[in-house]
Amino acid sequence: MDISTMTQFREQLHRHQYSDGDHRRYDIPEKHREIGIDKPAYEGADSDDNRSDSPEHELCMNLGQSTQRDWLQEERDLDDSIIQRRQYDDDTIRLQKRVWELWCRFCAETKRDALELLKADPPSLKTLHTFFDYTVTTRRRYIKAASTLQTYWNIWTQLRREKTALTIPSEVKNGMVGVRDQLTKKHKLRTESKEKPILRSEDVFELLKVLWTTATEPWDPVQLALIILLAGITGQRPGALVSLKHADVAITLFPTGRERPHMVLEVKPRNTKGYRGKKKPCLEIGIPEVPSEPCLLFCPKTLFLGLLIRKSAFRHLHISSARQLYALQVSKSAGSLTLHPADPDAHLFDISARTLNSWLKRLGEITGFDLPITPYWLRRGAGEAANSSCEISEAQQNLLLQHASGSVYQKNYRPDYLPVDFNAAWRQLKPQVMIIRMASGQSRSIDRRRPIDLSGAEEIEARANLSVRRRLKCWLKYKQKIQRKHGTLASAAGTPLYAEAMKQRTRYYTALQASRREMKEKKRSRFNEEQPVQDVIRQVHGLPLETYNVCDDVALSQERRKAIVILFRFAPTSEQDETNCRIAAVDAVSQIGPNLTSRLRAIHSSEGLPGWTAAGLGNKCVTIRPLECLFCSIYGVREKPFKSDFSFRRHIRRVHYACTRCPDPACHEPLNEWWEIANHMRFYHKSP
Repeated sequence: MDISTMTQFREQLHRHQYSDGDHRRYDIPEKHREIGIDKPAYEGADSDDNRSDSPEHELCMNLGQSTQRDWLQEERDLDDSIIQRRQYDDDTIRLQKRVWELWCRFCAETKRDALELLKADPPSLKTLHTFFDYTVTTRRRYIKAASTLQTYWNIWTQLRREKTALTIPSEVKNGMVGVRDQLTKKHKLRTESKEKPILRSEDVFELLKVLWTTATEPWDPVQLALIILLAGITGQRPGALVSLKHADVAITLFPTGRERPHMVLEVKPRNTKGYRGKKKPCLEIGIPEVPSEPCLLFCPKTLFLGLLIRKSAFRHLHISSARQLYALQVSKSAGSLTLHPADPDAHLFDISARTLNSWLKRLGEITGFDLPITPYWLRRGAGEAANSSCEISEAQQNLLLQHASGSVYQKNYRPDYLPVDFNAAWRQLKPQVMIIRMASGQSRSIDRRRPIDLSGAEEIEARANLSVRRRLKCWLKYKQKIQRKHGTLASAAGTPLYAEAMKQRTRYYTALQASRREMKEKKRSRFNEEQPVQDVIRQVHGLPLETYNVCDDVALSQERRKAIVILFRFAPTSEQDETNCRIAAVDAVSQIGPNLTSRLRAIHSSEGLPGWTAAGLGNKCVTIRPLECLFCSIYGVREKPFKSDFSFRRHIRRVHYACTRCPDPACHEPLNEWWEIANHMRFYHKSP
């Protein structure tokens, strides 16, 4: 081969590997066979070029030994139904499995093959009517609205397309409109949309007051208050907020010519809602601090800094207090200074979306709201604020709420009560904005006298429900079988009998919770009907109205009291006093202990005792009462003894089963098994 051919090959090879302009496929083995691997590339080559360790020789050897993929065979092996399968989120996949299970059960009861019946083209409207009638009848407890029936139909069409690659003809779609209407009328499904309440800033203030002054609930006030403020300001969905990581948040300092820079909290939610496997664009949102803040309770930056200092998230910057943060300055050569927390992959919050929903629902009940609060109340409130603001355009509102157009807000976020004074517009008067805002807000439904929990007699009545008793009987039956065969439940773990017993136990507790929830709803509905009538009658006859006792039975901790005093104080007059107030607020928030989940997690941590616990105990030996848990007592999770030895041992097995050490600094004995932990508490830390 001549020199020009070899030079041309090298140029093409170099261009194929390193050039971005040439993306053509180059058949390396074919060209390599033309050159040859055992002879020089050109006559007269130096001996150094022929050595086996030369780079060119090694490259040619590697290229010659490479194998080509058989793309034609891979194309033949592809399945059309698999490569056309669309990507869905987890909730859609779970609903698909449920509908497919219902379809299989329906076909089994009618003695037909599920897949063959699904392949019928076009599908029979009689079969579809019977199937969805069967579905609504079977799941009548859960299917209460016509929109849910529409969702089941959409999922069924997805399943048919995925499993058979067939589409629904237009005449079948038109016929199913009448089928759904007939089933809606037959089963008396709800056709009107659900109420869509909103939470405005004044409603959030009522929630935060109860949140910080209630000590009987297991929630973490710092995390819950911060999530409420972020949801109300940014309008993000709950899944995007609880999944925030340290890499998604930051504090940026901007020079303003004052004594200290201006701090801006920057949030960039990444776990946004997706559509067909594609995430919606995530934008960074800046929340600046309000000069002369009238109430630090509404300042998310204060709670954010307090949470990060509590977690020691600025340890890589050697910052351990708020005074060090507020003493920072921006260099004259820079336009800003950004502070990122340590551990970028760590989650900012240690709660799930499900926990957030339960906390908000409980907080709304204690506050006195009529309807159960969800995070979407806050999102709708943010949407209304953006929609009514003259500073925010419709395009910016759509970007904030991640909507394709303004019609999405009008369809899904429209208020149930129009917050406009139409009377003033008709009569050309000055609108009474605050009165209409009060009338259309949720604070109007607050009544602290509204019942929250069931009484003892009502709890007995809930347990006496026929469905609950039937489930309890099945659970006890399987429990007795295990005890006769294995002795204890723990000994039967891993067996089919144990798995079935756990299913029966879950069904029993599910039925019990449903019975409690139903009785609670009836009790609250009865209060809503009877209490206004009683209030009117008492006033007509000159009797005083019934009042709610605001005194809390459980005293607040000193850290909580200090934080409440600072967060609820009025704005200072001078800039220096405002800075000192913000520093005191951040430090006070950072001193509030973690929630129950974090404390239980810290029990089995390899880092030992937290500093605040070790400082409080010192070197004294801890003594506990009989049937009291040493771990829970030290970490402040539970101080009451258990009622029986069985419940005490069950608690040890469920919570403290891992290998750990005694939390008493004076003891610190290694403990390996649950029975060893229980015996250590009984004999080494019992009361004298």
